[in-house]
Amino acid sequence: MKNYSLELIVFTSGAVVMILELVGARIMAPYLGTSIIVWTGLIGIVLASLSVGYAVGGKFADQGPTMGRLSIIILSSGLLIAFCTMIHRPVLSFLLDSGAGIYMNVILATTILFGPPSIGLGMITPYAVKMRIKSLETSGSAVGRMYALSTIGSIIGTFLSGFVLVAFFASTSILFFLAMVMGLLSLLAAIKPAAWAKLALMLVGALGIATVTSYRSLAQEQGFYDYDSRYSRIQIFQGYEQDSGRMVRVATTSPNRFQSAMYVDDPTELILEYTKYFKLIEHFNPDIQISLMLGGGAYSFPKYYLASLPNAEIDVVELDPLFTSLAKKHFKLNENPRMRTIHMDARSFLNTAQEKYDAIISDVFSSSYYIPFQMTTIEAVKHMYRLLTPGSVVLMNIISPVEGPNSRFFQAQYQTFAEIFPQTMAFLVDSHKNPESNQNIIIAAFKSSDPVSLESTDPEIDRMLQNVWAGDFEHSLPVLTDNFAPVDRYLIPVIN
Repeated sequence: MKNYSLELIVFTSGAVVMILELVGARIMAPYLGTSIIVWTGLIGIVLASLSVGYAVGGKFADQGPTMGRLSIIILSSGLLIAFCTMIHRPVLSFLLDSGAGIYMNVILATTILFGPPSIGLGMITPYAVKMRIKSLETSGSAVGRMYALSTIGSIIGTFLSGFVLVAFFASTSILFFLAMVMGLLSLLAAIKPAAWAKLALMLVGALGIATVTSYRSLAQEQGFYDYDSRYSRIQIFQGYEQDSGRMVRVATTSPNRFQSAMYVDDPTELILEYTKYFKLIEHFNPDIQISLMLGGGAYSFPKYYLASLPNAEIDVVELDPLFTSLAKKHFKLNENPRMRTIHMDARSFLNTAQEKYDAIISDVFSSSYYIPFQMTTIEAVKHMYRLLTPGSVVLMNIISPVEGPNSRFFQAQYQTFAEIFPQTMAFLVDSHKNPESNQNIIIAAFKSSDPVSLESTDPEIDRMLQNVWAGDFEHSLPVLTDNFAPVDRYLIPVIN
């Protein structure tokens, strides 16, 4: 094994780089979301840091490489990973409260947390390469072999983290484990120098994993749960509603917004205001027999639907099977012969589905404000139109202002629906008096051109209908298409 110790070190450090990067996205998700901006910042900073590490590592190697010095580089990388794990909460909380824009927060967060350990990891390969080169005649093959091993390690780390680690272990536990791995690698390189520091690093990693496990157990006793699935980081917690004093349980996958909520004493009652607007399908189409919901979450509306429409059926398309399992475990979702759950991407379902529906509800988000772009395009809208029975309706939940300079996403999405459907309306959920504020907006698209009633004898439904938007378009925007849907660019001012 000693003859191949350098190869093992390079291979393992390559795997650690990719695990650190992928787990880093989960670490930041509850504070900064999971948008393309977060991924862009994370990938860019890690690549820049690795480049710095390559240059510094190569320079150090030219000064006379030794296993002892390589051991110190590896140990330092592990210490930086452990330090990043311990400070991420205060750093991210401070940045979230700082008021800086999403760009600055992402750059600062990734630089502070993941830049230093990535620099350390980047130093390892060029340093080990210099040690492996025996002569100029074989230098090319030695360099190629070592960098190939590093890349293969990165590939293995990518699949390992995406398919196994993230799905089964807490993010912080994974990072502490990586610190322990680097401690073991430093021992492999050389027992000395700083043997006590290497042992201390492994102890910190073990204690960190134990602390995280203990904290999670204690938190769960208090009603707080933190899950990592293949698609998102899901946090569940509960508390008492201020006005009523009733116990409420909520689920969130992104900062500052709840995806689902439930009264513990009445699991079918709707809490979040925007979900109440989904009741409009009953007003617009009183003869509903079967509906489609894209995005189940913790199944707040499907539970209400099954309880309030005892003869109707509903298909729920939810990407994340874990979310469905958590809805059963924590949100009192029960099996029902009138509800069919399909675990797949919502757009993929639209592309291939043949069933006809009396109503479609779209509530699909990849993070707090972001709707996956493929669900916003005219191609997706055409599929929704195709799947509707005559006289039926689509309700789509988005978050945006309806007027003002930051309303581009809403107006582009509205015009995309209006391109296909005979009638399109929008209902403002949060603030009818301030159309330039960020809020939930329910876009309603009707397959029929017959006049739609905006009055109801039900006071709650009538109140919602009165919140119909009657403004004018301020932006001349093209419809959203699969080829060009700048959803992220339209939403950046909304987030900021």
